[in-house]
Amino acid sequence: MYGILGFLDRETEEKIDKLRDGMKKAGIADYGIRPHVTIATHNELEVELFKKEMEQYFMNQLAIQLFFPSIGMFLNSGTLYAAPTKDPNLTEFHTNYHERFKGVIDPKSLYAPSQWVPHCTIASHLTHERLVEAFDYSAKHLEPFTARIESVELLELVFDEDICTDMKDIFTVDLKGI
Repeated sequence: MYGILGFLDRETEEKIDKLRDGMKKAGIADYGIRPHVTIATHNELEVELFKKEMEQYFMNQLAIQLFFPSIGMFLNSGTLYAAPTKDPNLTEFHTNYHERFKGVIDPKSLYAPSQWVPHCTIASHLTHERLVEAFDYSAKHLEPFTARIESVELLELVFDEDICTDMKDIFTVDLKGI
C-alpha cells in the first residue's frame, strides 16, 4: 500500500513533536511517525510512472495554509489527533487530487472526499484510559495553531496486520511558496 502525505512546516513539526515528547515522558503515549496530513492511499501503483505524474501534478501547487483549532479522536481506534479546519482551500486541494488520480484510488478509502476527516495524528493505538490521558494532556499543552502543508510525499506503507509499522520514503514534491 502507498500513501500520499502532506508534510507540515518545520515549526509545526516541532510543536507536535514537543507535545508527543511530553506525553512520552509522562508515560502516556509514544508515537514517532512524522507529523503529517494524509491526502490519499493507493493499494497498487506503477511507482516510476506515478512519480512522474505526481511531480507534474504538484509542481505548481502552492503550499496550503491550515488552522488547527481543535483536537479529536477516532472511535474504536485509540487515535487522538489535531484537526485543521476543513476550509475551501484544503477541501479543493484534497478533492482535486482525488479527481486527478481517481483511477488508482480506492473510492471506499477513509481518505476519499466523502469520508475524509483531515487530521494530524498525535497518538494512536491507545487504550481507553491512555486516550483519556492523552486528550487531557493535549488540551492542557496545545493552543490553536496555524500550519502549512509544504511538501507532498509518496510513501510505501508497511503493515503488520492492520497496524502501519513503517513508512518508506519514495518521492517528495515541495510545494511553491515555502
